Amino acid sequence: MGEAALPVKAARNPADSARMHFVLRFAFGTTASFLACEYMGWQPSALAPVLTGVLLASLPVAPPPKVGVVLVVVMALSAWLAFFLTMWLSQAPYVLFMAVGLIMFLAFAGLAHGKGALPLTLLLICMAVIPVVSLTVSQFAGVLPGMLVRAMLLAVLFDWLSFAIWPLPSPKSPDPPAPPAEYPVTVALVGTAIVLPVMLVYLSFGLTDAIPVLLTTVLLIAKMEEERGAAAGWAKLTGNFLGGFVAVAAFYLLSIAPSLASLGLITFIIGVAFGDRIVKGGVRGGNALLAYNATMVIFGLALLKGAGNSGTWGARVVQFAIAVIFAVGMMRLLMPLARPKSARS
Repeated sequence: MGEAALPVKAARNPADSARMHFVLRFAFGTTASFLACEYMGWQPSALAPVLTGVLLASLPVAPPPKVGVVLVVVMALSAWLAFFLTMWLSQAPYVLFMAVGLIMFLAFAGLAHGKGALPLTLLLICMAVIPVVSLTVSQFAGVLPGMLVRAMLLAVLFDWLSFAIWPLPSPKSPDPPAPPAEYPVTVALVGTAIVLPVMLVYLSFGLTDAIPVLLTTVLLIAKMEEERGAAAGWAKLTGNFLGGFVAVAAFYLLSIAPSLASLGLITFIIGVAFGDRIVKGGVRGGNALLAYNATMVIFGLALLKGAGNSGTWGARVVQFAIAVIFAVGMMRLLMPLARPKSARS
């Protein structure tokens, strides 16, 4: 009698089934894209799982084929625009960064109006990462746009595959609508004033591992732009630190029994743990997604450097933390200037 009641009980809880589908979909999609990159030697391997996670967390259902194609095309156009702009203006770095700053300003202004968040975020990622990496790591100059497009293509493909296996729509509650920005120009200036100095530091000191830090910084600032403030800034900072600790623990756990199967199991468990938090939505869900991004970025960097260079990737973790602290601190300081007067009072 009790066994017969179990299917009925499960049928009466569609929300639980939808939540389970989301968690399994998130863990599978991100793990599969990460394993594909590690197996094929496509570096940086964290790009694909981060983009896959962003898509799975943002879209309630599988994107139609047209939307998937558009996302890949947007990434391609943004990446090659950033690359050609860098090549054309590489002999005039001041002009280059003025042009990059103008494009970032326009993208942040679009985010301030709440329009085209995902395409504009992809544009910001390309404009932040490609100029710095192309000028500091010459061997990546001509291949980085292709790497970004490939990562987006993998994200879309594994997004479709994950929804095909676990098709129930996402139960994640949508983020509350952001209040209109009274000063969208100020919002755009603040976002640009945070990302550009991080880019200039990496370019000035010739730091070669700019992709993880710049990628996470852009995602962090873009999310806080969406929320029109930095009220949850320190929670995001804590989440990024948590992600770093999880990544280091995962790296040393993998060293016990290094294999592709072990890597897949560890990554899947990480995806399940963070997916269970992301599915709750709201600010906490957004913070969990940022923490997951940090985990995969640092985990991928640790795998690339290996145990023999633990000091090297450990230093990059410190750079990562400093960039996040700078971004959050600047948001706390400057973003209130762009909020409505009633909110400030």
